[in-house]
Amino acid sequence: MGNLKMVFRGTHAFTFNLPQTAEMEEENYQVIDVPGFEAVCEFRHLDELQATDEPAFTHAQAIAVADVEDWDFRGGEFASVLALPEAVRWILCFPVVYDGVRYALETSEISPDGDDVFFYFTGTVSFGTPIRAVPSLDDLKFLSPLPQSKLALVRAKDWRWDGKAVLIAPQDVLELEIVLDSEVRVF
Repeated sequence: MGNLKMVFRGTHAFTFNLPQTAEMEEENYQVIDVPGFEAVCEFRHLDELQATDEPAFTHAQAIAVADVEDWDFRGGEFASVLALPEAVRWILCFPVVYDGVRYALETSEISPDGDDVFFYFTGTVSFGTPIRAVPSLDDLKFLSPLPQSKLALVRAKDWRWDGKAVLIAPQDVLELEIVLDSEVRVF
């Protein structure tokens, strides 16, 4: 899928909808609309998109885009980017939980943390072949999901690096979990 960039947005529902414009406050404290949508480049910064009086996000969108523009939406140390809808190649929507400090992928069986946990997309693995996976949500850009794929986690006892991803042989899989409330839309 080329040199894609991964950006993240929080939502209050399972949705593939993206805002067509983002609001930005100018120096004279006017609010203006700019084309595209605001996002962060690392999942761990998802909380920075949340307004202080807003309830916690229930879902997040991992969005693979061809390009982003640096943009200073809120000033100070907050760094978000502007992504244009026409740059979107695919969107993954998935459930998240907020512990008051940071957001995490909501799972029921496998904790998304750990050196032996990897992420992959369902429908991209044939029976008996290695699973191609990545070590973080930020690295999903190195995978090629199919339409309606779901996000899945795999805990492995062994793996080998294959460029930006890992290959996990079927016999090295310890646990698998499909995030049921997740799905990919490809554009």
